[in-house]
Amino acid sequence: MEYSVIDPDDGEPVEGRPCDLRRLSDAADLENVAINRFRADPGEQLPLAYHYHEQQEEAFVVLSGTLHVETPEGELEVPEGSMFAAPPEAPHRAYNPEDAEGSVEVIAIGAPPVSDDAIPYEPDE
Repeated sequence: MEYSVIDPDDGEPVEGRPCDLRRLSDAADLENVAINRFRADPGEQLPLAYHYHEQQEEAFVVLSGTLHVETPEGELEVPEGSMFAAPPEAPHRAYNPEDAEGSVEVIAIGAPPVSDDAIPYEPDE
């Protein structure tokens, strides 16, 4: 067996994202779950767009700050120490609002680990 101890700040930041993203599951060589660390300053969002996944379940554990999540049913505030979960096909957009007092840091967990399956969601359609 091979075990891993990963410091989220040691991973290379993923380019082209609206906030700081580090892929922890890649660093730990995990294949059956996606684990990412996001750090978003005020005005930044975590995913690239308002979206949903056909198969993947997602959970966001808030390490610091307050995460805001837009859903078709309204906006949710997820305080430090809490978790937001989205089942497959549930549209959501996680972000840190412009008027936030500081950054928000979360660990995002998704299973099964799927790449590029985020389907854009347009609330007006």
